[in-house]
Amino acid sequence: MSSLSGKRVLVTGATGFIGGHLARRLHQEGAHVLALERTPGKGEALKELGIEIVPGDITDHPRMSEIMEQDVQIVMHIAAWVLGRGSAKDAEAINVTATRHLAQSAAAAGVERFVYTSSIAVYGLFGDTDVDESMPLKPFGDPYGDTKIQAEAAIREIGQKTGLPYTIIRPGVTYGPQAYDWTVRMIEWAKAGKIPLIGGGKGTFYPIYITDLIDLLVLCAEHPRAAGQIFNGLSDGPITRAEFYGKYMKMIPTERAKRIPCWVAKALAALLSPFFTSYNLHFLVDQNCGRGWISNQKAKDYLGWEPQVSLDEGMERCEEWLRSEGILSYQ
Repeated sequence: MSSLSGKRVLVTGATGFIGGHLARRLHQEGAHVLALERTPGKGEALKELGIEIVPGDITDHPRMSEIMEQDVQIVMHIAAWVLGRGSAKDAEAINVTATRHLAQSAAAAGVERFVYTSSIAVYGLFGDTDVDESMPLKPFGDPYGDTKIQAEAAIREIGQKTGLPYTIIRPGVTYGPQAYDWTVRMIEWAKAGKIPLIGGGKGTFYPIYITDLIDLLVLCAEHPRAAGQIFNGLSDGPITRAEFYGKYMKMIPTERAKRIPCWVAKALAALLSPFFTSYNLHFLVDQNCGRGWISNQKAKDYLGWEPQVSLDEGMERCEEWLRSEGILSYQ
């Protein structure tokens, strides 16, 4: 029997891709899941499984305090602001202020574990350097990455002051069936010949298949050695962008793509950056051209976690789902 069986677990972002998978897995483990639902009706599929739907918005601090008082034992904080879904001001309110308040409420409620889903975006521009969780973080002018850095700092500070047992996960690009950003959109781009192969796609890429990330999140909710730690969550590698994007291109199949040399991309970033205040274009180029790698060794050493799904297997599952949904036609 899972150690999570019978535990009351609050999942924010439960109606999204990662949060939905996590809520289902926790439910299967026997946990009593409280799935936060910001948009009425969006959690209907979870409700049909017997998962308790809790209306609320993480920026509504009184409401979140009220929810935390419902004997919540574990918090899985997935909800976040991402690019294209509001302003930089929204990023601050959602990623930083709401996260800080939720952690404070969790500490006051005496929760057993507060698991926060951050992002490898916190590493910023690291180019050709290999990095791990010990790398010092510093703001780099990107609303998403910078607010994730601030949120992590707030959680660590609250943990030091209150004894809140927290764990921070920094996932890579999460893909799999039902994922829009890194599965459905990739196929849409491939069909339109818009897959971005900057520098020939030779820059490293940091994917993680959804079930591998869920395995890691669940481990961090229950493993004694996870408390007070930060872990990167990504598949074994290194993997290049050409390898990742190429899998989707082969599903069409197509050779069409947007091929731009790195020096051209860097020049365009320098020219256009003053007009893109909601995103750091230099970060985008660095992500596409850098050859550095992010280590996942710490999660293996501390928790015994191992990614189970290879890129080939993950993409086979994605293709099967895309065809079953009619997003890809059968040849």
